[in-house]
Amino acid sequence: MELRPASVDDIGELATLVVGDPAQASTVAAMRLFAIDRVDDALELNRVMISSTESWRSTTVADLDGAVGGMVQVGDASMAFTPEVVDLAHRLYGPDFQAVLGPRLTAQARVQASYPSGCLRVSEIHVRPEYRGDGIGAALISQIAAFAATEGFTSLGLQTLTTNPARATFEAWGFHVVATTTDPEFESLTGASGYHTMQRDLDS
Repeated sequence: MELRPASVDDIGELATLVVGDPAQASTVAAMRLFAIDRVDDALELNRVMISSTESWRSTTVADLDGAVGGMVQVGDASMAFTPEVVDLAHRLYGPDFQAVLGPRLTAQARVQASYPSGCLRVSEIHVRPEYRGDGIGAALISQIAAFAATEGFTSLGLQTLTTNPARATFEAWGFHVVATTTDPEFESLTGASGYHTMQRDLDS
């Protein structure tokens, strides 16, 4: 396994990691939040977002003989209405896409975490289902923790849905819940009451 910076050629596989598993708690919630019925549409939206915002530049992947088995992204991962995203939103939702998405994004914003100074945000961490339990996620987090320490950060932070069973995995990696934010409208849209904010302190 090689841990390496993501490249533009990885965008399709990154999108698949984020929303390609229809049984994944985050995929279920995201598709409900954005009123998307088809996984293919969710994949296209994520591909366009990753490409147009260039978030792949802040992503590290686990390369397994040429296949991307996992990924971790740091920094802000909020939805950005780039021209490419706007064009796709027109196709998915019609000309009134802002009326559809506006209240949903507002509900999502109400459950977003704030991170203290010195905390590096882990915005995405995913491992392909067939590779889970092989230590890929732990290796990705360890590399990001080492990078964060050398850059002067004192902790790592992440958010996970209250319905996400991966919370136990994050706890095994040294994260602990520091806050839980809930919202009834967000719950009615996604089926999850909100997010746990988790933090891992860095020793150096």
